[in-house]
Amino acid sequence: MSRVILVKHAAPVLTPDVPSNRWVLSADGQESCRELAAGLRGQGVRRLYASLEPKALETAARVAVELGLVVRPRADLHENDRTGLVFGPAEGMERLIARVFEEPDTLVMGHETARAAHARFGSAVRAVAAESTDGPAAIVAHGTVITLFLAHCAGVEPFAFWKTFGLACFVVLEGPDLGWDGLIHPPSA
Repeated sequence: MSRVILVKHAAPVLTPDVPSNRWVLSADGQESCRELAAGLRGQGVRRLYASLEPKALETAARVAVELGLVVRPRADLHENDRTGLVFGPAEGMERLIARVFEEPDTLVMGHETARAAHARFGSAVRAVAAESTDGPAAIVAHGTVITLFLAHCAGVEPFAFWKTFGLACFVVLEGPDLGWDGLIHPPSA
């Protein structure tokens, strides 16, 4: 039976003048990786994949050290393309993200629609599931693409889920259809 764990990266340093796909982890984010690793250890993770974005790679690297695993960086696990987005007040970002979910075929930000981001990320997740026959695989990725995936495979209301899916948390998907039990696991789970 396939078991894939989708992990949202740990807390980054929010640097408005740097594109979000180049952000690195904050000190708190770095520290939270120990607890995240403990939660993933409890899931029996045997393989660890990561988006190529620094905040995801760094999260995965810190978890890998704790679990004695090798990080497998993988293309197509990155966040929705946010090229040109300037981060401002949180409420403005929330309105943009809500529009991404409400208008999946509209280019709301960057160079990728929600539908395109879901197709890209979903293909990568399914490829990881297919090649991870030796036990559970964890994928360290990003909140919006994970939410888009769950909206399609589990029918979650995307914006409500996105708002509750904290940093350094994960969801466990099982079976050939990658079904979700509805639980969000905190790092210490």
